Amino acid sequence: MAEMTKLVAIDQVKIGMFIKLDLSWFEHSFPMSSFKITNEQQIQDLIALKLKHVRYIPAKTDPAALRLIEPAHNETPKALDSDRAPANVFDSIIAAKKARFEKLQLQREEIARCEAKFIKASAVVKNINKFIFSKPKETLVEAGQLIDSIADVFLTGNDAIMHLIQQSEGTEELYFHALNVSVLAMMLAHEMNCTEAQMKVIGMAALFHDLGKTKIPDQVNKKITPLTKPEQNLLELHPVYGVEIGRVAGMDKVTLDVMANHHEYMDGSGYPNRLKGDGLSLPTRIITVANVYDNLCNHIDFHQSMTPHEALSIMYAHRKSQFDPAVMGVLIKSLGVYPPGTLVRLSNDAIGLVMNVNVGMPLRPRILVYDDEIPKKEAIILDLSAESSELAITGSIRPGLLPKAIFDYLNPRKRVSFYMDSKIKNVSAATLSGDV
Repeated sequence: MAEMTKLVAIDQVKIGMFIKLDLSWFEHSFPMSSFKITNEQQIQDLIALKLKHVRYIPAKTDPAALRLIEPAHNETPKALDSDRAPANVFDSIIAAKKARFEKLQLQREEIARCEAKFIKASAVVKNINKFIFSKPKETLVEAGQLIDSIADVFLTGNDAIMHLIQQSEGTEELYFHALNVSVLAMMLAHEMNCTEAQMKVIGMAALFHDLGKTKIPDQVNKKITPLTKPEQNLLELHPVYGVEIGRVAGMDKVTLDVMANHHEYMDGSGYPNRLKGDGLSLPTRIITVANVYDNLCNHIDFHQSMTPHEALSIMYAHRKSQFDPAVMGVLIKSLGVYPPGTLVRLSNDAIGLVMNVNVGMPLRPRILVYDDEIPKKEAIILDLSAESSELAITGSIRPGLLPKAIFDYLNPRKRVSFYMDSKIKNVSAATLSGDV
């Protein structure tokens, strides 16, 4: 149902007023056609359009701004061509909007290419799990090549971007989980100034951390109701099974250590050996944080999955003693308060889905924005790092609280996957290069 709008004379537009422009997206320079006025420059940009009146939405307008509006005249003027700015003003507006549209197209291409690389990487992970028993040497070489390709994103000197992957629905959660944990762990290792060799070793260990689960029956691994005590005891053997498989395959000591201890916690509350603190290596501490984060976001029963924002909050506020504080701090610093996959509300009251995070600017991500006047396939992607600082995220939203139309438009995934790629520095919107 459309929200009620009213007309207001252009000279009565105030800061705090929520505007709805009766213009196509190409006829103005604003990121969206509906937005809240937050500064004087926006008012000047509206005046430059030479409109006699604009529409505003009283329900979304600040009360203080409503009180400043004088009673409207009984007229319904239209935005005639003769009322608008000179041709050179509109040429400038159209040029600015064209540049924004071209950047949007590049962003869509960037996301599509990253998703294709993720699908290819997932297939590699599937093969790794399939052939580790019959062709261990060849499988470890293939795994190393995958890790090298991910590491290159961090080592080229470009800006690393963590993307939300929109095509990870299916029944192969085990492979997505291994890839998610590997990507997250390598990001953490890089941000903690680990060497190239350390980062790659951590990536390999993360890729194989749950290999022991291949020895656990699916009725236990994929059970969504509470496990019985015998089932829980069996599941807690997967670190032991992983080490056995890893030794036969000739895996390195770090990987074997991670396999054995990735469910151990800093406070000694983990399993299988209740290790704590200094008894846990740095690779294990890093991969444990990545593993827990992904498990919270992607619970085996998707109804129990948390939003990325909730997962970070739970880990920091309620499970803090279980994790290395340095690793946890880097996770929050790198992903920001609103990681990829988080539904958010913006300061202009728009609702969107965080699509990717520039690891160097986690509070200014790219956001897929809901706009009922723009087709879903042409949805706007706002890059907050390129917008005014006054346009910002004001909070997160649970998917179940969204109206159906917005939920269907933004399509938040039941399962969240990530992949890294890079944005070339000094280029506003660069396409991605290279293959997995």
